[in-house]
Amino acid sequence: MSKPAAFWNDRFASEEYVYGEAPNRFVASAARTWLPHPEEVLLLGAGEGRNAVHLAREGHTVTAVDYAAEGLRKTERLAREAEVDVERIQADVREWEPVRMWDAVVVTFLHLPADERPGLYRLVQRCVRPGGRLLAEWFRPEQRTDGYTSGGPPDPAMMVTAEELREHFAAAGIEHLEVAEPTLSEGMHQGSAATVRLVWRRPSSS
Repeated sequence: MSKPAAFWNDRFASEEYVYGEAPNRFVASAARTWLPHPEEVLLLGAGEGRNAVHLAREGHTVTAVDYAAEGLRKTERLAREAEVDVERIQADVREWEPVRMWDAVVVTFLHLPADERPGLYRLVQRCVRPGGRLLAEWFRPEQRTDGYTSGGPPDPAMMVTAEELREHFAAAGIEHLEVAEPTLSEGMHQGSAATVRLVWRRPSSS
């Protein structure tokens, strides 16, 4: 079972940014490549807002969704310090019913139990406008089974494989699917990691 909101509120309660203030490197790089012009961007499981604020500073119109009020509080603070606007929505992605779509969706290290991840994938595809993109990175099971110590859930079943993503995202839309071994420097995430990275484009006609 994934951690409750209370767990993340406790983790985010300190004034220090648990995962740092700099964006995830893959998100920053992928956005330069696949989102070269100002877009409306949704971040699911936005945490303390580091990726949301980075994208807002790059000129995007950003919405951050998280179920931890403390994370959204720090998102607001980080946005204020950067002199950008970030729309903030407190919601559990497993239950949230969006009433609009965005040009792009960003997901980083949002780990759910295996039986709940299909719902996340469906939510992403509902949120992305035709022709829009998903940019995402998750830990792979090897993060635990192969002894990496840079973070992530203790249970490898909470992690994501490339094969799983191929099952849930139409092959025609996959623009980038990478089994990666980055070196993370993101607050509590420090050192070598086993991740999977996805850029997926929703067909323009769907």
